[in-house]
Amino acid sequence: MTILFVFVTWDDFHVQSPYIKAVCLIIILLLLSLTAIGYSCSPYRKKIICQSLSGTIKVRYADLLKEGFDLRHKQERLYVIPVNSSFDTVVSEDISLCDKPLISPNTLHGKWIKKMGEHQKDPQYIDDAICTCLNKQRKTPRETLQNKENGKKEVYDLGTVAVVKGVGKNTFLLLALSDFDENNNAHVSVENLEKVIKSLIDFYDEHGQGYELVVPLMGTNFSRTGLTHVESLMIISAMFKIYKNKLHGDISIVIHKEDRDKVTIDI
Repeated sequence: MTILFVFVTWDDFHVQSPYIKAVCLIIILLLLSLTAIGYSCSPYRKKIICQSLSGTIKVRYADLLKEGFDLRHKQERLYVIPVNSSFDTVVSEDISLCDKPLISPNTLHGKWIKKMGEHQKDPQYIDDAICTCLNKQRKTPRETLQNKENGKKEVYDLGTVAVVKGVGKNTFLLLALSDFDENNNAHVSVENLEKVIKSLIDFYDEHGQGYELVVPLMGTNFSRTGLTHVESLMIISAMFKIYKNKLHGDISIVIHKEDRDKVTIDI
């Protein structure tokens, strides 16, 4: 208003009443307040936390799976999907049919497998892609489980990455984040989480080709690390900032839109 009245006056608007002037000011304040509230609650907000000549590291709200299967992308994107160290592809939706369920349909891993199936890419397609990628990297299992009844018995090192082509310009990086115990419950320590992120950064440095890397929060909920969403975000963002010299492209750390009340991007 101050800048506006450098050039015009109330008389130019034919406004004389102090009441009308007060109403105009209140309306402007309300509009500014609503704009601020709308911005702070927007599911599309993003914040750049680090910037270099080779790319930026940003935190934003997003639905990773919705983006990862979007056919409208003009350039390739790499989406990280945390998985168990055996790269299992069996989703246990009906727990009454098995003694020790494998992948929960409520995890990002399980939701991704189901989403791939909706695009005519069944578990066999995923298994073949995983096997091909691990063989090309000359990755060998660190052990073979004899007592595991369901799923794959081969266990790979945490931090191992297998590439699976999705639909359109979208590629998925399956990241071995956690080990299954004897009851097929996932576990990973904070120390191993940091090693896994470092391994992902090394893989991206060697194979990323400058494509944008989209990383979800890891170490919360089913991985039983005991981290809150805030702590997970702090660890992941810190690791990427420490090794920013290895990042030759943009990095997006995404918080699911429904978790806005658990963590803010303003770190």
